[in-house]
Amino acid sequence: AAQIGLAFYLFLIGMELDIGKVRRQIARAAFISNASVAVPMALGLLAALPVYELLAPDVDYVPFALFMGVSMSITAFPVLARILSERRMLRNRIGVLAMAGAAIDDVTAWGLLALATAVAGSGSAGDAGLIVALAAAFTAGMLLVGRQLMARAATAYDELGHLPTFWLGAIIVGVLLSAFTAQQIGIAAIFGAFVMGLIMPRHAELTEDVNRRLEDFVVLVLLPLFFVVTGLRTDVGSIDRPVLWLVGLGLLAVAIVGKWAGAMAASRISGLNLRDSSVVGALMNTRGLTELIVLNIGLELGIISPALFTLLVFMALITTFMAGPALRLLDPRGELSEAPERAFRRLARRQGPPAAAERSIVVAPQDESSIDALLAIAEPLARSDPPRELVLVRLLAPTGLGAGLSSEARELRQAATALNQRREVLAEREIEVRAVAFTSPDPGSDLVRIASEERVDLVLVNGRRPLVGDPVPRAVVGSALATAPCDVAVLVEREGRIVIDADHPVVVPFGGADHDWAALELAAWIAAENRAPLRLLGAAGGESERDASRLLANASLVVQQLAGIETEPVIVNPGDELIAATEGAGLLILGLSERWRDEGLGPLRTEIARRKTAPTLFVRRGSREGALAPKEEMTRFRWSTVGPPGADR
Repeated sequence: AAQIGLAFYLFLIGMELDIGKVRRQIARAAFISNASVAVPMALGLLAALPVYELLAPDVDYVPFALFMGVSMSITAFPVLARILSERRMLRNRIGVLAMAGAAIDDVTAWGLLALATAVAGSGSAGDAGLIVALAAAFTAGMLLVGRQLMARAATAYDELGHLPTFWLGAIIVGVLLSAFTAQQIGIAAIFGAFVMGLIMPRHAELTEDVNRRLEDFVVLVLLPLFFVVTGLRTDVGSIDRPVLWLVGLGLLAVAIVGKWAGAMAASRISGLNLRDSSVVGALMNTRGLTELIVLNIGLELGIISPALFTLLVFMALITTFMAGPALRLLDPRGELSEAPERAFRRLARRQGPPAAAERSIVVAPQDESSIDALLAIAEPLARSDPPRELVLVRLLAPTGLGAGLSSEARELRQAATALNQRREVLAEREIEVRAVAFTSPDPGSDLVRIASEERVDLVLVNGRRPLVGDPVPRAVVGSALATAPCDVAVLVEREGRIVIDADHPVVVPFGGADHDWAALELAAWIAAENRAPLRLLGAAGGESERDASRLLANASLVVQQLAGIETEPVIVNPGDELIAATEGAGLLILGLSERWRDEGLGPLRTEIARRKTAPTLFVRRGSREGALAPKEEMTRFRWSTVGPPGADR
């Protein structure tokens, strides 16, 4: 199963490679790629001389040395593509160059691996030559005949709008037959699967359809078996002498210097500056899963020993993990990455000229199912005075292990389609809307950067389970609450759509704190636009305390002046009575506790969120001045400071 998973994974990699997309950089990319293969290959051949005596199994020197050279020269195209995507470097010329170089490197590496396995599996130079000739004939036949056959799959896709089951079955059988043929020739089976991917039509929709049907099963089911096998084969106990650890350090140095220096020197010669050349070298130095595949093949063929296999696995892991820190060191200010606000503006410009509204509200659903609930709150706020533009933003975290970026592109397109459908509906209602979706390695931080634009008044986001499970909100919600300069509202919804009308009032438990005033401000506009009652809940007084009647009266007057609506003040006891008073509300809006950074929602708010008596919006006042909070000091009734329902009060 692990070998089948590898075959299909290499097929997906081959299908992802499209050199045609980077024709403008092809000459420079080819030069850099060939240099980043030739230099570590040469150093690997030299390193094989001392290592052969220490760690080589019972194998001839030539296949061993050739394999050592191949293992030093690998670049992992899928890992590099993932790094570029996470750092938003795919549109940068350095990112495009690195992608093109890695694509060429992959083709070269698998060809060299085929040569190494041919030499290892043959008994003489004549046998090796025959295997190489058969491999070349197989590749030529696939390119000349197989490509024509697969072109019919693209035609069938265009006719039906999806890939017919027959053609999907034909592709699967083709992958297996190609792998089997390569194995029978005497080269690695995965080379055949890789060639099968290369001959697939460069048809974006077809590629994504095949990828969608195969990638999840391959990556989530079959490929983990390969990692299990690799882990079982890695024997740290075999490195039982200090000299072997020194050999491992030497091989690590050879791998880094050869790959990094080779790519860096070629980049400098081709005209890049020192910083950009170093970045290209750091990117080309990633080896990842591709290297592990090569190492497993070498171990299975008896070319390398278990001890050398273990040392090279460490080398592969270290050179992969060092890519991220190296890029941060070389580009500390992220000049080669596209800033989230810049990506936002680039995507938004495609939807027409800037909005006439001077202020905006950012609506950031964390999943598609919450879009409509958030818009039910955002739409009346957009109609407030003055009108505000709605900015719909989906920030998608990069997908996990994959053969390329097809699945990520598919998710982005689906997210953008869902947002644009809502944008068109809202535009018909004469609401200014922009909708963007892009990949973000840190959605919380990027959302804050977008919200830091001066014209953003509010960030509206849906809360997931951690909002009511952790003491302090985390992830996207936690980042927005902690650092966004504007107001932030977090929706915890219950099943079903939000209904706000004459029979379903907007309810605000009100204690006069800053966050309560922010909640009341939103509630006033939402109730006014939906023509729904606005009910204020105030704390009842104890034996020696006044109740909140005067505070609610003052707040009602401010709301009347702001939104032109009347409120329904209600005095309740904190705890169970307060929660009971929220039953039947169309929307419950609560300001956060002033101690939310330490205690999170607090016991009472947490209990309200858990019971879900109504869709609940938690509001945090930002550093920017709001429209409601009065200048003069007012008594703050801290209804939220009491314990959960049933506790002593």
